[in-house]
Amino acid sequence: MTISLFPLNLVLFPSVRLPLHIFEPRYKELMNECVERGSEFGINLVVEGHMHPVGCAARVVEVTQSYPDGRMDVIVEGTRRFRLLELKNNDRPFATGEIEGLTDDEIPVDQLLVQNCLEKYNLIVSLVYGTSAQRLTNDDLGSCPAFDMAPKSGLSIDQKQGLLEVPSENARLELLHDHLADLLPMIKKAEAVQRVVQSDGYIRAVT
Repeated sequence: MTISLFPLNLVLFPSVRLPLHIFEPRYKELMNECVERGSEFGINLVVEGHMHPVGCAARVVEVTQSYPDGRMDVIVEGTRRFRLLELKNNDRPFATGEIEGLTDDEIPVDQLLVQNCLEKYNLIVSLVYGTSAQRLTNDDLGSCPAFDMAPKSGLSIDQKQGLLEVPSENARLELLHDHLADLLPMIKKAEAVQRVVQSDGYIRAVT
């Protein structure tokens, strides 16, 4: 199928919502079209002029602000992964491309791995954002828990793109778990340093 494209320097995941400020004329036209028709568009990561072929389709779920000059603030939600097969020649001001949908393997999701990731994720979120931060529960997780946890897991943009491209939820969870396990001690150490500063040299044990 053919889809309109909105290349960006970011990675969107299925079922994850993202705020966007739309200001370029060509993308104002694209967003208005998607809002009017309820159609999808594709977000592909662009780094130094290179567009990664694996991207995520999205829909506009809310227009939060419209400006007199046509600019708009929108909330979009990722719907599904795809691979860009080729760019299409057309007279539209924005790019379009031929895509194929990507599917995961049919292996059941390892629930123990999900819980191990969730525990580390919530601990990191609490350490970084404080006790008022929203922690995830099992009810918050969809069919691909790794994507639900990825946005606030401290992944680099390359790691996010790599996660998007993995065709197995268990493999994504393993990558995320290893990343969180490596990140947690560094965050605890950073928190410990801050506690030393705040307590003038006296520090409680960090567990």
